[in-house]
Amino acid sequence: MKAKIENQKTPYKKNNVRYVQSFPINLPAKQIDLHKWIVEMTEPDYVSYSPAHLAMNSYFKEELFFMSNVENIGSDMIVQHYQLKYYSPEHIQLYSAKSEAFIMRWVSVFVGVPWEMQIRPLAGNSCELVCLVGADYPNLFIKLAAWF
Repeated sequence: MKAKIENQKTPYKKNNVRYVQSFPINLPAKQIDLHKWIVEMTEPDYVSYSPAHLAMNSYFKEELFFMSNVENIGSDMIVQHYQLKYYSPEHIQLYSAKSEAFIMRWVSVFVGVPWEMQIRPLAGNSCELVCLVGADYPNLFIKLAAWF
């Protein structure tokens, strides 16, 4: 069965791509609070999750939560400036309206980047993390260039 975000908050349009993957977690879903996890994440935490993660910072401005991070995607680098758009303990949506991607580490383009996660209970004392990431390209040319 293909992973799917229930009550998805991230819209899909013509020049967008979306990737969804699920990961098993050996904890009851009630023990996981995605909102708390994301707002309390530190840079050492973020860097430890993947060798592609290079740097991260987060802050609140009034009641809004923002996170910036830098990561490698294949041979390219991307700088993302997320805002938390929706949250509950089991479902969060962040969006970076102007992520700067460096294609072949030389050409800079701006794309929107959705990041949405959801915890779903499974049988017994386990659950799954369903994660959606994508790119909202400004036009078909940039979408095709990124594909190459």
